Amino acid sequence: MSDPGPHRADHADPKPAGLRAKASREQIAFWLPIAIFALLVLIAPDILLLVFAGLLVAVFLRMGGNAIARRLHIREGWGLALYSIILVCLAVLFFLYAAQGLSDQLDQLTTALPKAMKQVQDFIDSHGWLHSITRSIDLGSIAPSSKGAATTVMMSIGVIGNAMLILFIGVYGAVEPQLYRRGIAALFPSSKRDWVVASFATGWAALSGWLFAQLISMTVIGLLTFVGLWLLNVPLAAILAILAGLLTFIPNIGPVLSAIPALAMGLTVSPITMLWVVVLYLAVQALESNLITPQIQEKAMSLPPALIIAFQLLMGSFFGLLGLALATPLLAVLMMMTRRHYLPLVRPETA
Repeated sequence: MSDPGPHRADHADPKPAGLRAKASREQIAFWLPIAIFALLVLIAPDILLLVFAGLLVAVFLRMGGNAIARRLHIREGWGLALYSIILVCLAVLFFLYAAQGLSDQLDQLTTALPKAMKQVQDFIDSHGWLHSITRSIDLGSIAPSSKGAATTVMMSIGVIGNAMLILFIGVYGAVEPQLYRRGIAALFPSSKRDWVVASFATGWAALSGWLFAQLISMTVIGLLTFVGLWLLNVPLAAILAILAGLLTFIPNIGPVLSAIPALAMGLTVSPITMLWVVVLYLAVQALESNLITPQIQEKAMSLPPALIIAFQLLMGSFFGLLGLALATPLLAVLMMMTRRHYLPLVRPETA
């Protein structure tokens, strides 16, 4: 009788070999897009940050559109269209009734700021202890000057171009986000596509929560700053308040940057007014940091403050001001994805 062992092995080997080959192909198909993304991070990080900023715009548009759709019981597409029309109408009204006044205030600020900075420098020079502290700081370099006008124009063109790119990405991403989700998921093996789609949904939810909280914080900061500066009779209160609200988007460093022109304009009134401006900005930031933001963002995503600062320093050192501005929303995405997709794998009891 012949030995059946080799015969059985011949029939048994192809199936495991086929499974191993399929598993290898799936592993390659899974890691290849991730490797390409990592390569893009190394060679073109600025492009990825612009795309991420466009994604924030898309989230902003979809948030408003979906809220309108739920309220009026209409389709999401109609809600997005109605929300876009509302935004365009608000922009037109702004330019018709407020833009000219704010533009005039901005021109006045640009003209008055060098003189105000000169007053700040003179005030510091007249007080020896202040001069010894700030002698390494050139306050005149903070104010706008006529030097480097060509560089300023080129930078403005670059900023406008980047803003248009972010807007186009945001609009297209808001109109049909599922198309891009399915397109990226199609790059991965079929066994991983549900995971990719779930990851996109998690990131979208994180950005929605963070953006909602941030918009409320920016609005409150702007309003409180305007009321305070108006009560102190500080010139150009409206444009300074808008600047404070907008720079709140950049945590930690943004409030410091917004305070510099406000302090300079306060000194044009009197040194006492400048001190009251210091008190105002410290009080507003204390209120925002200890009451407004914790109450909103704690419910939205609960980001540890120390981790936020560390990640901001990391992003700022590698990618500059744009990386610093986008550090917190990116951290919100990474934290939520870690909690929902990574921790359940390594600690199943947390699922």
